[in-house]
Amino acid sequence: IDPQSSGIAGNMIIGALVDLGANPDNLKEIMEKSAEEFGKVEVTFEKVVKHGIDSTFCHVEMIENKPAIPYPEFIAKIESLDLDEKVKETSLKVFERIGEAEAKVHGKSLDEIHFHEVGASDAVADVIGSIYAYYSLNLDKQKIIGLPIAVGGGRVNTAHGTIPVPAPAVVEILKDAKMVGGPVESELATPTGSAIY
Repeated sequence: IDPQSSGIAGNMIIGALVDLGANPDNLKEIMEKSAEEFGKVEVTFEKVVKHGIDSTFCHVEMIENKPAIPYPEFIAKIESLDLDEKVKETSLKVFERIGEAEAKVHGKSLDEIHFHEVGASDAVADVIGSIYAYYSLNLDKQKIIGLPIAVGGGRVNTAHGTIPVPAPAVVEILKDAKMVGGPVESELATPTGSAIY
């Protein structure tokens, strides 16, 4: 199994939504502008073929990232963004889901945690881009079914050191979802993608 066509991550969700009709030019503008409070990203879209299937790959390249900030400060920055209220409200719910999982895993309160990888400019772009694309396609009026998520295996380096895959936060976020381990030694499900799911 190709790790690039398995699992779940924010940019994978965005690519799929572009294939369903979301406007990539609008997405690029929203994603790059939203990330500015947290650093700088460059968003590009590329047509690719994975296992014979035509699809869109969303590249979210982190050009600059500001230092990790406490969760309440992070949320205040998201609340200050100039976004459609539905997009902002749902994005805040996604970040709250991640925050609650991180707090539980680290044995801290929500107000005590700092967002490291999850608060990076590329993760912010992924979440807001996914939610924006979702609403632009009126998918909130549709029934969406997801397959069990392949989460990968092995270990990954993070701001907290080397941790097992799936990351503890991913396990917490997906505890009520169907997951499958493996099938490769690689991180296939990110906290961001899992929380959007």
